[in-house]
Amino acid sequence: MQFYFVDNNKRPRGRLITIIPITFNDDLKHVPGEKMTLTSQKDLDLIRDIAENRDEWRTFIAEKRREAAEAARSNDPTSERL
Repeated sequence: MQFYFVDNNKRPRGRLITIIPITFNDDLKHVPGEKMTLTSQKDLDLIRDIAENRDEWRTFIAEKRREAAEAARSNDPTSERL
């Protein structure tokens, strides 16, 4: 992974390939209430630390699911009619 974060100041030619770090970073952007990204080794280490602690990871995921469900309910146009 360390080579993924190396900036060689060259713009890639053509369409970007979809690789796990890009997909994971895009997923992190959609997590409500979090400003997590995967743009450096420090970010990867932080995510790895959370994931290694199984209880902390489950709590993190449950919290994010709950926040996403609440956000979906608040954006639901039918909920205003009740």
